Amino acid sequence: MSYNATCQLRVRYGETDQMGFVYYGIYAQYYEVGRVEAIRNLGILYAEMETKHHILMPVMNMQVRYLRPARYDDLLTILTTIPELPEKHIRFRYEIHNEKGELLNNAMVQLCFLDATSQKRINVPEFIKNPLMPYF
Repeated sequence: MSYNATCQLRVRYGETDQMGFVYYGIYAQYYEVGRVEAIRNLGILYAEMETKHHILMPVMNMQVRYLRPARYDDLLTILTTIPELPEKHIRFRYEIHNEKGELLNNAMVQLCFLDATSQKRINVPEFIKNPLMPYF
């Protein structure tokens, strides 16, 4: 089992390169949009993790596969999946599709949890783990 969420965004002109393709570095921002919205769908506000709970989630690893380019004004659908219940870290898998349903890009991003005060790694906080449990 896994947890899945989708969101959409439209490619802005400033996100494209001289070839008219979305610049490869922009995809990390698209993954962040997917991640924030997936967490929001669980009832968790990403901003509150930092301000209220004092939890940070730095990226540890990112693997990306570019298949087709996204272009200016394309409406993209970002499918975000949490493939396993997190413990010491959390993995997000992404698929980005265009309006034709073509898979443009996929990725895996792994993040860990830090206590913002001590800057030390911690296990997944209960307020994140509990809403995910029914999906696993």
